[in-house]
Amino acid sequence: MISEASTLDFPFVEKITRHKMTHLYELHQQEWNDENISGGLMETANFIALRGGERAGVIRVATNKNYLYICDLQVTPKTQGVGIGTNLINHATSLALSKNLESIRLCIFKGHSAKKFYEKLGFGIAGELGNFLRMDRKLQVEFSA
Repeated sequence: MISEASTLDFPFVEKITRHKMTHLYELHQQEWNDENISGGLMETANFIALRGGERAGVIRVATNKNYLYICDLQVTPKTQGVGIGTNLINHATSLALSKNLESIRLCIFKGHSAKKFYEKLGFGIAGELGNFLRMDRKLQVEFSA
């Protein structure tokens, strides 16, 4: 089940993001800042995946007039590989389609294993930006007359 996150979910989001990302920031010599995560939660739409009544993952997204940007996608280690991440991407896709957006975009660190996950879901490399790969998936938007 996926639902919109409340402020009660924010400590979970901050903890899982810190746990899963700090080593990547260190590896790529990027500065980690907890305040960026905390502050960013108020600027994004945040959705929590539940499995067995427990929080299993989170996706944070932002939109503009043309695309949905995935700011963050995290799944707990004990629920990785059971479809939580795919369900969160599908939720974001439904949201993007409901807004008639043309694509979904995201960035990942170069060399990150998540690249294969996103490619499996139809994302392709759109470019590079420093230590990051920009990925994109075009959507089939149906226009009503």
